[in-house]
Amino acid sequence: MTGGIGSADFDFDFDFDFDFDFDFSTGGGGRGRGGRVRPIGVSPALKKVADQNGVMEDWFHGYKWPPADFQSRWTNAAPTGFPGKYWDPKLRALTILGEFVQVMSGGKPAWNQFHNDLATFLPNAADFDQELKDLVTLIEYRPAVMAEALAQRTNPWAYFSGILMCNSKSAPATHQLVVVASAIGQFQVMQYKMYFNRPRPSQYSPALLPPIDVPGHAAFPSGHATESFLIALLLEEVMPNAAKLPATDAPDPGKPPHPGISPLQQMAARIARNREVLGLHYPSDSKAGRQLAILTLAVLKQCKSIVDPTNPNKGLLYDAKQEWL
Repeated sequence: MTGGIGSADFDFDFDFDFDFDFDFSTGGGGRGRGGRVRPIGVSPALKKVADQNGVMEDWFHGYKWPPADFQSRWTNAAPTGFPGKYWDPKLRALTILGEFVQVMSGGKPAWNQFHNDLATFLPNAADFDQELKDLVTLIEYRPAVMAEALAQRTNPWAYFSGILMCNSKSAPATHQLVVVASAIGQFQVMQYKMYFNRPRPSQYSPALLPPIDVPGHAAFPSGHATESFLIALLLEEVMPNAAKLPATDAPDPGKPPHPGISPLQQMAARIARNREVLGLHYPSDSKAGRQLAILTLAVLKQCKSIVDPTNPNKGLLYDAKQEWL
């Protein structure tokens, strides 16, 4: 999960929406394994004291923490549990991943039953040749999208949070959904990438010459498409209509990257398309990634941490919805 969206493009993924609570020595962020370092030693006492003869000493005694004359009186109220808001979002996402893999369907793990659905997006020989030709045509668009595509490698939250103004402090549950989608999407896509093991476009066509290193995993389905669409679909469950409803006057509804889908899914389609422009993915990778996100969402919503079937006023989706009321 530390590799960011798409999983192994880059090893420095964190939300820039933080208060400099970051330990650069470990690569950990915020309240995770790293966090801030808080050294405390022995400082000089507040006042000089008199010796046993009543003569004021010309030096300060050491002042340690906790002060010896107060420590017996300083106690805390009994806690009721580790505070939920203090959980590191990425580590909490791992706990939800544990729930996700236990969801069953037909006596088998639900997450591992999508191979046939995804296989329908693999092109035949003629369509494959056309995909390669189209990717070569897209090379000329690289300068225009380069800065954007590089930023989207590791911090999709910066783009989705800009659709409707929010950040990880104003909407912590919404931000947590994004982190969960990244973790679950990354887990899902790696299983299917290994299964299909599709070569990257530049392995077929040296003309593509990707401007960044090709990630260390197979092409199909696209990790950026899977994670971005899963983020978009989860946010559609909680954000206001302005973000989640498509334009009513747009053609070709539901066919990204064309108009007719919500701003959230438009952003997901844009992120996926930029990976095609870089020569890292075929369009069919992106389409399969969107389908995997749709199938994954249905499983994810069976996790109690996301939707509590015993209490409609509990679960991460409910908490995130309250942030937008």
